Amino acid sequence: MGAEDPDLTAGGGASASVDELIERLRAQVEQRREAGEYPPGLEEDLDAHFHQLTASRRGARSLREHVEALRDSSAFARERISTSSRVKAGSWFHRAVGKAVSRQTAGVLDQVTLFAAEVCDTIEAMVEPLEALGAAGASSGSTIAQQIETLHAVVVEQRRALNAQREDILGIIERRIRAARPVDAADVPFEPWFENERFEAAFRGSRRELLVRYEDLAARFVGCDPVLDIGFGRGEMLELLAGIGVEARGVESDRSLVKLAEELGLAVEADDGNTYLRSVPDASLGGLALIQVIEHLTAQDLVDLVAVAARKVRPGGKVIMETVNPQSLYVFARSFYLDPTHVRPVHPAYLEFLFREAGFTTVEIDWRYPPREREVLKEIPGDDAATRQMNANIANLNALLFAPQDYALIATR
Repeated sequence: MGAEDPDLTAGGGASASVDELIERLRAQVEQRREAGEYPPGLEEDLDAHFHQLTASRRGARSLREHVEALRDSSAFARERISTSSRVKAGSWFHRAVGKAVSRQTAGVLDQVTLFAAEVCDTIEAMVEPLEALGAAGASSGSTIAQQIETLHAVVVEQRRALNAQREDILGIIERRIRAARPVDAADVPFEPWFENERFEAAFRGSRRELLVRYEDLAARFVGCDPVLDIGFGRGEMLELLAGIGVEARGVESDRSLVKLAEELGLAVEADDGNTYLRSVPDASLGGLALIQVIEHLTAQDLVDLVAVAARKVRPGGKVIMETVNPQSLYVFARSFYLDPTHVRPVHPAYLEFLFREAGFTTVEIDWRYPPREREVLKEIPGDDAATRQMNANIANLNALLFAPQDYALIATR
């Protein structure tokens, strides 16, 4: 309608209803029609729009009534899951399976209920600004276009928050459902009677050795505060970061290692790394460290982790992952199978692909920890053609058998 109409903005305070505004608009249309201000055909178009507006309001529930109905429908319970079946003995089978996975089902329903509550709260948070929008526009004299722009910004922000919550909760539910599947004996969780600290001391090296080994990686986090160290082990990376003034905290599922780190004065928590990472605000991390962790993850957990890392690490921040190098056959003979909790090695080319696909701007590979020199094949003395060919073959074998045992991926967001 062009410039704002004083007859519409004046006297239309917070108590003005949509129906009253429509009647004022009708009056304005009639006045301008009689004055000949509208082009041919515009009156019919406006009548159609008015009819659509008024028809949509007849018998419609308010936004708050919709929210209450949504809350009533979100009362999830295991007892409400149907076990009926047309197959003979199907109902009995469903009930038996339900009992077998009742704990996992309850966990899934808890997560679904939490998600539904978050959805209701988010929608309810939208109701107030929507109700206030008309009153605010009338009192401030803003145009309809300006009100629509404000409404669009509110809806976009609420939709972004809902999508983030949905992604987080669906990831949790998916893992719970996978955990509820029948398992083989090989899939039973590993719960050793020895302490992981003793295991690391025996096979990874002393704290002093690891402090030296990871000093260069820690230095890459300078300017990337705060850093989250997932699966921090005995806390060597956290200790190095504290020593160079980088703010850092760690999360570890092994409570004995958490207690050890707390005794060293490090900021740590006991939790699942993937779950904890999902809980931190988006773009709130300057750095993310996973040292000898990803070889313990399933293929699905790894891709989920990289996707979440892309959301949680701010632009310019870094992710550093160190893991065993599957391109060195020496690793499989000497170290990989020493740890019974290793799931599979991760090829560096695949890991680099994941981070590039997730939107990280630069990705580099740092080859680390070569085998001891005395274990590498030695060249044969001599300079004749046969000796040169033999030494070339030895070099090829060394590249295959004795490549560096580990690699670190350094990705910048």
